[in-house]
Amino acid sequence: MQSSDSTGGGIKWLPLILLLVLGAIWGGNPSFSKALVTNGISPASVVFWQTLSAGILLSIVCAARRTPIPVGKRAIVYYAVIGVIGIDVAYIMLVFSVQHLTVGYVSVLVLFSPLLTYVFAIMLRIEGLNFLRGVGILVGFAGAGVLVFPEGSLPSPELLPFALLAFIVPAGYAMANVYAQWGRPDSGDNVALAAGTMYAAATGALIFSVFDGSFHPLWVEFAERETILFGFGLATAVAFLIFYLIIALAGAVYLGQVGYIVTLTGVGWGVLFFRETTTILLWVAVAIVGVGVGMVNLGKPKIPEESA
Repeated sequence: MQSSDSTGGGIKWLPLILLLVLGAIWGGNPSFSKALVTNGISPASVVFWQTLSAGILLSIVCAARRTPIPVGKRAIVYYAVIGVIGIDVAYIMLVFSVQHLTVGYVSVLVLFSPLLTYVFAIMLRIEGLNFLRGVGILVGFAGAGVLVFPEGSLPSPELLPFALLAFIVPAGYAMANVYAQWGRPDSGDNVALAAGTMYAAATGALIFSVFDGSFHPLWVEFAERETILFGFGLATAVAFLIFYLIIALAGAVYLGQVGYIVTLTGVGWGVLFFRETTTILLWVAVAIVGVGVGMVNLGKPKIPEESA
């Protein structure tokens, strides 16, 4: 009988289960967003209530653990950059994209985040160019070409501008990833930093929604869509807690596999809740991008798990 302990050489069942749950929750983000935005809630309002709910719940966890949320200058800059670029810009564009595109299409875009992270790291000279990883990037962008092919992955050529704009989503994630590598405060608990980031994102989204007149007051008429919105915030907070728990149990390298689960579950949620149909070219794009991501990961220099 195989051991479930991390030192026993067998399957680490708890991290695996948590990884599947996390992938399913994050895969549900496009479906949550589509359900809300098609019911009259603006993208900025969706992001505001989502991140505010998550920030409050994460703060409760910090209070229970007696872990303070850092408020130093570097921490505030960290919150602002990750919150605005990695959450506000990326999430608002995600919510905007699902108004025009399928949930499945937007879910596939998640796979581009590690590819673009490496591209930005090269541009900023944080990492050097590696042959295998360079080929992986080219393969990944070939998959992008298939993904935006009209009447293949896209229902019609008129959606091409929205399909290209949607690439802002993984680009925002990637920029935040690169900044997080060197902009993280020297001290600070992960959950506390996540809470601060959520509040920064909520502030940015609130400013944007007030500026364009799209703010949605949750308290005026609490109905089905408001329940969904509250559930979205709760799911976001739970996802962050699972995220850090997986890192503690199995490490960041193990966590990196979640992107594939997010894509598959995201497509599945779209089929289940919105009766979307998938095309052969969509799955061809998933396969090609997956190969590219795999090559980028395989070409990464081996580093200690703690450093990951």
